Amino acid sequence: MRFLKLPLKLLALPLMLALYTLHIIGKLASNLSAYVVGLFMLVVLACGIYQVCVRDWLNVAILFGVEAVCVALQFSAMLLVELVGEWAGSLGVFLHS
Repeated sequence: MRFLKLPLKLLALPLMLALYTLHIIGKLASNLSAYVVGLFMLVVLACGIYQVCVRDWLNVAILFGVEAVCVALQFSAMLLVELVGEWAGSLGVFLHS
């Protein structure tokens, strides 16, 4: 049984290394982009508060949509990074079995 898993383990090792590399680079990129997107969202929020004071409701709705898209993109980026990390971890468990 051990020799049957050996070719699969040899194929899984480079894939695991690539996934871990993608996980680390994705985590760094998403953390750095969170600062930039967070600052952008703060500016959009300030513009939204101003538009509420001016009572321009169409612009408030547009700015709310922009905020929602920013949050959704940040969440999906972090979700993909964590999924890649989980896949790499699963391959690591397979290699140690």
